[in-house]
Amino acid sequence: MTNFPDWTISQEREMRLGEGLDTASGVLHEVDIVAQTSDLVAVLEIKNRLGNPPEKNDAIVFFAKILDYLALNPTLLMREVVPAFMSNSSFDESGLAACLGLGIHPIAPGLRPLPVLVDSARIMDIEMQKGIPIADEVAEQLEDFVARLNNLSIELNETWLTNRCGFRSEDTIVLKAVGGLSTLALSRELRQINGDCKELLEEFRKVEARSLI
Repeated sequence: MTNFPDWTISQEREMRLGEGLDTASGVLHEVDIVAQTSDLVAVLEIKNRLGNPPEKNDAIVFFAKILDYLALNPTLLMREVVPAFMSNSSFDESGLAACLGLGIHPIAPGLRPLPVLVDSARIMDIEMQKGIPIADEVAEQLEDFVARLNNLSIELNETWLTNRCGFRSEDTIVLKAVGGLSTLALSRELRQINGDCKELLEEFRKVEARSLI
């Protein structure tokens, strides 16, 4: 992986979470890809099912796999553990809501995960500071987009696995109860914010293209 020198990427369909780990249940679970750095473990589930979008049970089973590894290997939580669920089709409503409630980053056509949305907002803000000639209306749309994105980030902050679970000792983890979120409403907001992000990026590209003429 010459383009990602700081990352260690597992084989496909990894059975031991990329580190030769066992589970509390004694049954190994397949995950599609594990990518690691010195301070982060990204666990990726991939679904490629035409006409059968991911639903809540897919997200719950994926979350349970990770918890089974954590229950026997608390030291995993000394790094940030980031679950991500990638699908070649849109999530159904329950699947997307379950992902958000369990702190799983959903990725699908037209659906950027929250960290990518945040990075997109950062890039557009940098362009604004450079003085890109964006229309006032677009600038207002960007301001509204950033405000809504910040609100969504705050709403979801406690759901992330590293905020929900903590390392106490080599044989003990801490689990924080997190709930009460309107995950169906949050999933609709995530879709809307994604649509807004796409429109804004297109506007910025148009302006940049005109500046090259």
